[in-house]
Amino acid sequence: MICPRCGNEWDASKSPCTRCGLVIRMPSQPGPLGPTTRHINSRAPGSIPGFEHNLQRRSAPQAPANSGQTTTQVLATKSVPPGPLSASSPGRSADTNLPDAQNPQHTPRAGSLGIDSLPHDNERAQPGQQASSYQQHNAASTQGGSRTSGADTQALLPGTILRGGRYRLYELQERQDWLSGVYEATWIAQDAQRGASQVMICELVTPESNSVVVQSILRTATMALTSVGRHPHIPTLWDAFSDRGRNFFVFESVQGESLLNRMRRTGRAMAEQEVIECCLQMTEVLELLAQQSPPMVHGLIRPEHILVGRSGSQYILTNFSIVLAGSATQFVAGIDRTRLSAYTAPEFVRGVIDVRSDLYSLTATAYYAVTGSL
Repeated sequence: MICPRCGNEWDASKSPCTRCGLVIRMPSQPGPLGPTTRHINSRAPGSIPGFEHNLQRRSAPQAPANSGQTTTQVLATKSVPPGPLSASSPGRSADTNLPDAQNPQHTPRAGSLGIDSLPHDNERAQPGQQASSYQQHNAASTQGGSRTSGADTQALLPGTILRGGRYRLYELQERQDWLSGVYEATWIAQDAQRGASQVMICELVTPESNSVVVQSILRTATMALTSVGRHPHIPTLWDAFSDRGRNFFVFESVQGESLLNRMRRTGRAMAEQEVIECCLQMTEVLELLAQQSPPMVHGLIRPEHILVGRSGSQYILTNFSIVLAGSATQFVAGIDRTRLSAYTAPEFVRGVIDVRSDLYSLTATAYYAVTGSL
């Protein structure tokens, strides 16, 4: 027979291996040297002694005691740096969704943020691979071997169901068109996981949702909006996901009345003292935006985007531009002035977009609130 250790061919029934000295005890035969001290377990032909045991030990590392997590069968693991953590102020949480292993229900708490665009640490890909959940959800459909990417050309209608039945679009509030087919639409919607309560959803449509540039914009916007959303004068970002080839950002619904609706309801301009208080609170918000890295621009400040809270003394800035929150000025520079509101700074069309742009829009809004004209 052939020695399983060294490959030497010899008569195992008469003597040990003539090359390595291996002793094999044959069935119903004690062997020439009496009881043997080594036994060969049955294994597949061509296998190497001890290989199966070593492979099993390498391929199924034991989980730490009391971890409560399923062992992952991989030959080697690579440590991945943890994702960024954001602190939460009392009453306004900015936690991200936990992986399903830690959060079986996968249902965000009230005030928590669920983000598909930012992968969890255990979802990070190896170098050269894309690891974005936006790309997983926005994977282009394959037809006839060709791949098409980007959002559907057909606009969404009220009643559209998103995120597996969780959100239902109720009413389209407004739409802002940028360059290269990019636009943002603001919806009033219902959240089934929050008792059908009202939320605000910003729909972002881009021609190439899976491109590296768009993915970078989405990440930047998500992190920026999550950070500033802890401020009491800014709505909290609750969720971010992709569906139907588009990207959606879900904000808490703020109870209040816009400056524009208030002026229309009363039929007169606002008192100067009220406008001054509004501007003081809004400049505090603009200062916060300027402190972000990179500095953040709202871009759409106007009377309908500043709400008066129920108390009548608190003002909230809503309807942030996702495009500008993601620092995607390439979709704005060169835009026709007719696509922008009368409250937008003239330098906007030349791509000069910074905190001064928001300050211009705030000043124009204040002028309108006091005079009733622009």
